[in-house]
Amino acid sequence: MFDNIGGKLRGLAKLILLVGLVISVIGMIGVWITGGGLSGRGGGFTVFIYGLLAGALGALASWVTAIMTYGFGQLIEDTEAIRRNAEDAQYHLDALRRMGEERRRGTKQEE
Repeated sequence: MFDNIGGKLRGLAKLILLVGLVISVIGMIGVWITGGGLSGRGGGFTVFIYGLLAGALGALASWVTAIMTYGFGQLIEDTEAIRRNAEDAQYHLDALRRMGEERRRGTKQEE
């Protein structure tokens, strides 16, 4: 469940974007169909503009949310990779340190 959390967050970001875009289009069409609650003010053009605004702002909000979620998932993946590389480097440094200590002990015993 908690393995590969960065990849899961990136997948969630794609889902957020897709669902948000679909809901935005549905909202835009809904405003056009219902007239946006306008009764005789401004006519059809105003309703059309309100529908476009509803769709555009919903799509923009979905996109911004998806980008932030995707970026956070990428940040987690990159941080995990840095940690793995640091642990690997530490392992090799410890091995070199042990080899150096063994070599020094071997040299002292030969004297």
